[in-house]
Amino acid sequence: MTFERARNEENKKIRLDQIKDAAKKLFDEMDYHEISISKIGKEINFTRGNLYKYITSKEDIYLHIMIDELNNFVDDFEASLAKGERLDTKALAYKWAAILSRYPRYLKLFSILFTFLEKNSNLDLLVSFKNQLAVNQARMLNVIKYNIPEFTNEDIISLLQLSFSFLMGMYPLCNPSDVQREATKLSDYEYTFPDFVESFSKTLVLIINGIKLSKM
Repeated sequence: MTFERARNEENKKIRLDQIKDAAKKLFDEMDYHEISISKIGKEINFTRGNLYKYITSKEDIYLHIMIDELNNFVDDFEASLAKGERLDTKALAYKWAAILSRYPRYLKLFSILFTFLEKNSNLDLLVSFKNQLAVNQARMLNVIKYNIPEFTNEDIISLLQLSFSFLMGMYPLCNPSDVQREATKLSDYEYTFPDFVESFSKTLVLIINGIKLSKM
């Protein structure tokens, strides 16, 4: 691919999509800390200078990707859980966890969202991301309200905040690297890495039931 600077908004979007596709390919193959701007550029024959015409940091690229992944997840969440019969707590929790498991890139990015991506992104992009978060939170709130009508908006915000906090630590714990698995196997530490869907769904049940109890 020969680099040619974009001259209009449509072409800028095409360039950004090319950059995102390259970054996603690398992210699916290696850990975040192993990826550099130079490696992303090499995938599409962009120099670092060319990349910086469209983004200001590696974190900017992955925050753009995070927005796309979040939108895809919430689309699925909405389509799967906001129609038909209302689900009981266990069924809702299991389906929520199962839907999440279909988006490993989103989960992997979510686990570094606050520690890396948000801390190192430019302000304008981060504001745009936060606005998109607000839109998707409202959509998720409506889905949960559909299934747990007795919950107030405040209850649902608490549920989302607690579940997101748990999610950040649980996904990496359920998906260790090869060296983590090998070290555990070779050590005296008896430990079985948990299954994500099972662990997250159980946690959601505990959170939902805890909120219900607090209302009694």
